[in-house]
Amino acid sequence: MTRRAGHACRTRLETAICVEMDRQGLPHEHRSLRFRVHDAAGNSTQYEPAIAARRGPILFLVEPIAPGRTARIRRLIGFLEQHSPEIVLILVTADEGVGEIRPEAYDEIYGASDVGRLTARIREQDPEGIVQPFRKPHRPGARPHDTAK
Repeated sequence: MTRRAGHACRTRLETAICVEMDRQGLPHEHRSLRFRVHDAAGNSTQYEPAIAARRGPILFLVEPIAPGRTARIRRLIGFLEQHSPEIVLILVTADEGVGEIRPEAYDEIYGASDVGRLTARIREQDPEGIVQPFRKPHRPGARPHDTAK
């Protein structure tokens, strides 16, 4: 775990996101929220988002994730199915992994080299407006679609 200016970051990618959010003046919190996610068998697990940023009533959860984390992806899919449409779940992964993560696991996704664009997108979100639609990347064998909420 790395500490920088009161922020406890667990990975280099989370640190990079945090540094960019600070640089652009976007207030955010680390691991300040906890959610329960239920699976098909009725069991529940805790989900603690890495970063939370608020724009009025809209809550952006930003989650750095490595490609291939199958159990974690399933938890994120369950989270999106069970929680508020005023929550926007954003994943950040290695640039080459963006197309590998199932679209139903996120509302938006960015490569590690796009954390500046991700941060600007959150910062520019009108707190009183609708969430801007995001066009999900095309996966081989799937049709692209957007995530207007």
